[in-house]
Amino acid sequence: MADADQVDPHDIPERSQALVGYMSNDEWDELLAGVNSLIQQMDELPAGDVKGAVFELLTGVDAIHREALRRLVRLFKEGVLEKVISDPAIHTLMELYDLLPEQTEEPLGDKPKSKFPTIPIRVLVPSSSSRNRFPHWLPALQRRDELASGMFRTLTLDDHPILLCRREDKFFAVESLCARDGSPMNGATLSTFTLACPNHPGCYYDVRQGTRIGGSEKIVCYPVKVDEDDRVLVGLDMDFTPDLPSF
Repeated sequence: MADADQVDPHDIPERSQALVGYMSNDEWDELLAGVNSLIQQMDELPAGDVKGAVFELLTGVDAIHREALRRLVRLFKEGVLEKVISDPAIHTLMELYDLLPEQTEEPLGDKPKSKFPTIPIRVLVPSSSSRNRFPHWLPALQRRDELASGMFRTLTLDDHPILLCRREDKFFAVESLCARDGSPMNGATLSTFTLACPNHPGCYYDVRQGTRIGGSEKIVCYPVKVDEDDRVLVGLDMDFTPDLPSF
């Protein structure tokens, strides 16, 4: 090829679809519209065993995709996600699983940020909670010995403010916000299993179950486990069972 025919990659203008797939952007929009319509039709069907089984299947597929995508995004180098979501298909997928970076509030090109807000798989699954729950474990410590017995550490995991406490070989994780008024419990003190709120005199919580001693309020507790690699993991969006001694 002659020099005149060669193209400098830096001279190629960015396009709305930088990555090539099997569909055009218009075909992708048509696919989303069709899937949205089908799921909405399914939601209008009367309750029954078949409908329940279908939603259970969708929940399982959703959990597989959610876990895999979270792991994949965590491997991205800084700035990679911001670049790849310029592609409409990738943008929709990341939006569906709440993985869009916070700074991406601008429209994509001349199109609205989301022509189809989300494929409503999650909201169709019956739930007693007003918020959708997607159970997952997150590493809080790379090694259990990073936190000594009788000590605690303030963490933020998936935007959840958490106090991770250790008593001998047991770990406890609680929300680091006082149940009385939601004030941060930075500067709290821990004695055995009792967490003293720094904002309110006489305000104490049992880190094993989150109850306020002498009061009706309660702070959120999170499951904690140590995996085979000696990492301490905190469970989010999952049921919590207090680890209390039996008498």
